[in-house]
Amino acid sequence: MKTLEELSARAEIHDALLRYCRGLDRVDMELVRSVFWPDAWVQFPESLHQGSVDGFVEFLSGEMPRFVRTMHLLGNSLVEFDGPHVAHVETYLNADHQGTEVHQWANENVKLWARYLDRFEQRDGVWLIARRALATGWMYRYPREGWFDDHPDASASGRDGNDPALERVAGFEGTPVSREEWP
Repeated sequence: MKTLEELSARAEIHDALLRYCRGLDRVDMELVRSVFWPDAWVQFPESLHQGSVDGFVEFLSGEMPRFVRTMHLLGNSLVEFDGPHVAHVETYLNADHQGTEVHQWANENVKLWARYLDRFEQRDGVWLIARRALATGWMYRYPREGWFDDHPDASASGRDGNDPALERVAGFEGTPVSREEWP
């Protein structure tokens, strides 16, 4: 049987994974950076980034604004503990990207199927990523014809810092600060 401590660790790890995706899709590099330890190492394909987390965030700061929109969706996530302070986490990823005119995928839509392979470490009671690798399964470039976003509600909203999901909340024990009509 899993302990309350292990279940809590799993929830913290899962939340960190979700914050990372939100940070990518909202082009919030502070949020992306917040899920890594300062000495974290990132091992993406050589054409993207291999090195420190600071270099990775610098790379993403230039790369993510060159997309019209992105959507990173996480699937299966297997958390395996290697003692009480280390977790090896494999998380499946589907990510859609629409390139701007200045991106190598200019005006194209590309889907990525991959897995994040993470080493999470708990330090001072906090679970963050110490090492991350991206294992790319395959990619697909969609044909240009057939795509549309002319529905009045279809937009690339949320990449300018005004997404309602970014409003700060008080947390479980705090005094509510959000609007009643949210979202």
